[in-house]
Amino acid sequence: MIGYNSCQISPGTLPFLNNNKHPNHGHLKIFVGAASGAGKTYAMLTAAKERLKNGESVLAGWVETHGLHDTALLLENFKVLPKKSVLSQGRELEEFDLDEAIRRRPQLILIDELAHSNLPGGRHRWRHQDIAELLTAGVDVYTTLNIYNLASLSDTVLQMTGVRIDETVPNQIIDNADDLILIAPPTKTLLERFRNGKVSLPEFLLPTGKNFFLPSSLTALRELAIREVTERSDAHLKSELQNKDNILDFVIYEKLLVLISHRRDQKYLIRLGRQIADRRQIPWLVVWVDTGQPRYQKDSARLQAAFSLAKNLGAKTETLRGPNTFQTILPFITEQRINTVLVGAGKRHKFFPWRKNLYQRLIESGLPIEVSVFRKKPSSVDVKRVEDSNICIWGNKFGHVFSIFAVLFATLLAIPLEYWLSNANLVMLYVLAVMITGLKHGSVPAILASILSFLSFNFFLTEPRHSLAVDRQDELYTLVFLFMIALFSGPAASRIRRQFILLREANRYSESMRLLGQELSVAEDSKAVWNALVKKLHNIMQAECCIVMPTEHKNHTIYPHPPVEFQPIDFSAIEWTLHHAEPSGRFTDTVTKSAWTVFPITKDGETIAAVILRLDSKVSGLRSHDKELIQTMIQQAADTWRRIQLVSELESARVKTKIEQLRSALLSSVSHDLKSPLAAMMGAAESMRLLDKQLNTEDRLELVDTILSESRRLDSYIQNLLDMTRLGHGSLKIERDWASVTDIIGSAIIRLKRSFPTVKTEYRENPPLPLLFVHAALIEQALFNILENAAKFSPPEETIKITVSVKNKTCLINVEDQGPGVPEPFREKIFDMFYVVSDGDRKKPSTGLGLAICRGMVGAHGGSVKAMAGMDHKGTRIVVELPIDYPIVSETNNPIKTINS
Repeated sequence: MIGYNSCQISPGTLPFLNNNKHPNHGHLKIFVGAASGAGKTYAMLTAAKERLKNGESVLAGWVETHGLHDTALLLENFKVLPKKSVLSQGRELEEFDLDEAIRRRPQLILIDELAHSNLPGGRHRWRHQDIAELLTAGVDVYTTLNIYNLASLSDTVLQMTGVRIDETVPNQIIDNADDLILIAPPTKTLLERFRNGKVSLPEFLLPTGKNFFLPSSLTALRELAIREVTERSDAHLKSELQNKDNILDFVIYEKLLVLISHRRDQKYLIRLGRQIADRRQIPWLVVWVDTGQPRYQKDSARLQAAFSLAKNLGAKTETLRGPNTFQTILPFITEQRINTVLVGAGKRHKFFPWRKNLYQRLIESGLPIEVSVFRKKPSSVDVKRVEDSNICIWGNKFGHVFSIFAVLFATLLAIPLEYWLSNANLVMLYVLAVMITGLKHGSVPAILASILSFLSFNFFLTEPRHSLAVDRQDELYTLVFLFMIALFSGPAASRIRRQFILLREANRYSESMRLLGQELSVAEDSKAVWNALVKKLHNIMQAECCIVMPTEHKNHTIYPHPPVEFQPIDFSAIEWTLHHAEPSGRFTDTVTKSAWTVFPITKDGETIAAVILRLDSKVSGLRSHDKELIQTMIQQAADTWRRIQLVSELESARVKTKIEQLRSALLSSVSHDLKSPLAAMMGAAESMRLLDKQLNTEDRLELVDTILSESRRLDSYIQNLLDMTRLGHGSLKIERDWASVTDIIGSAIIRLKRSFPTVKTEYRENPPLPLLFVHAALIEQALFNILENAAKFSPPEETIKITVSVKNKTCLINVEDQGPGVPEPFREKIFDMFYVVSDGDRKKPSTGLGLAICRGMVGAHGGSVKAMAGMDHKGTRIVVELPIDYPIVSETNNPIKTINS
């Protein structure tokens, strides 16, 4: 028994194949055998028994005893998970119950047959996906695997045994397992068990199972298993040493490129590429070049299967677009610094034998690369697939029929035109037919059209008629030129067609991204982002589209409302995608019975939403172009969503900072300006209480006046704070009515005289004065705050001037003082809350709220307030503008009224 413990994790497509496992992620131990009967299940139960003795909870999820007494005896030590009944093709079958296993959540679960394929209708297509979900849930898993079920070894096993293994598992599963245990008994022991009936073969091996139990086959499989486990053990050791020596930054790795085609099944190249990458311990990628050639349904399915296999085997996949494979791949090789290229041998072109194969052109390109060429030895199964592939290439029946009718139509048109046109001109009709065929159906139908054109022109339009013989030499030249022009123009038209298809796809991609970008650039919230994404995906894919936004209680928000109700299996697909950040539903390997295809929307490792598409039932699959476009659009929407979130967070932080500044300013103002009146009031009251009998009437009245004036001052500060609070929360009610501006200003001046008895004011008005549709008390308060501010800063002997006039349906109220004035940079800031222009120790007592409240009250009426310099550049002039809601009737010879007080 050979084993190793590995902590090296590499990225992959399955949920548990990632570089950084979650601390609560389960551990995976795989018992690897050369073939059935090696004793994997017995070894798994024996290892699990040790953990059972340590007091851990162990559950036998799916264990096959194969009728062996010793294995069944070991199984009696464990709790067995009941199997789930599934109705499949009219029969009731048993299957592993994943949901019950997750509900019980044991510390360790035992699951046999890692490569098993689940029955149709389940959540996952493969058992290794069930195990992935258990590991994500934090459950440790022990499982078994035969080496011939490894995906990259499928072709090698075929050559060894003549049997094609269809049930395979991705290599990344054993690459990322925490423990690999090799069960490799001698070949002689396995043969003896087989003869004694102690080996149970899977159903797919029953017809050819004896091929696995030949001494040569068992020995080869045993050596293969030992090699695979040893290579991973060596890779683990090498990684550990590199990490310890910290030399990873100084090592330049090679890179392998596997170049595939859609015209033939080249999965064997991908499997071989994985083996080469394993042996050399280098990164690798699989590339397909789209040259715009027509693809049939089989081609698309073949390409999709190849990419799926490549991802399961741990390769990065890339799709390039260009008119020619060789010209497109060369700059990519240079840019990516590819060292090794693996390609198929291919076949020499029947019609253009002088053309070199791709691998020959790569060798002669002059690039410093190693070109590995592999020609697969065809088996009986592969011969059938090659025949099908040839039928696919040559079997464009509609294109061939089109070429026949195109030449027939040209002939029927040329025969009557022969009386007016020469043969040299009629040749152009056939050239046109060949070019149209090439543009519509490619080069092979075009070549057929050129041959038919040659024969038809010769038979119907040259002497002797209705014969392939040619009498005149000039007609012979015409025939030769016709054939040459048609032969070259047909493939040329086909190349133009391919380039047009590529341009159309590229334009579709860029135009879709441009339109989505325009929508997202003006999106102000997440709903607008998802709305734009849904609309564009619906238009591009011609499919029903919705966005699912997760919530804590699984009552997910779905926008817009789906046209049909979701089935339970659809909800299962959505939950799976939201939880594992992997696609599910139709055209995937998870919850395949769902009618919807679910794509995750992720950002910074978090699943923020999911896109669900319901394609037409006639659609057989998603093209690689469509998948790429969908993923890119989803990523762009996710980036925009993140940008909006960041802007919102920044705005929230800015508001919090502003609130903190206001709080600090308020505390500073309260500590200085509100404390002073309180101190004066407390001092006067204390004096009256202690010195009551010693105070005369004049002193007592003076103390009472002090308490009264300071209480009014305190009341003014508190009123300003309350008004500012109401303005900030929008709770200040504006109950408008018609009021005279003269009455409002007069009331404000009277209030000012109460607080500043010695202040001098001068009021001037330019008739006619309007009635204002305002809240009179609020406008009076605003004007009082302005007058109070002017009184504080004006010298006692100077006069505060108030002027009222009308201009352009606006009432202008000017309040001008003769104080020190406000410097121009600070004229806008004085309307900010708690802002006071300091002047050293001469700072006037103020909360800095009066002018801010004034602007808020006037602004609520649609007016404005601004500060300006005085008329003679002395003092400050505050201008209040209020809108007039009715026209003013002009009056002539009205003198300016002046009131001094």
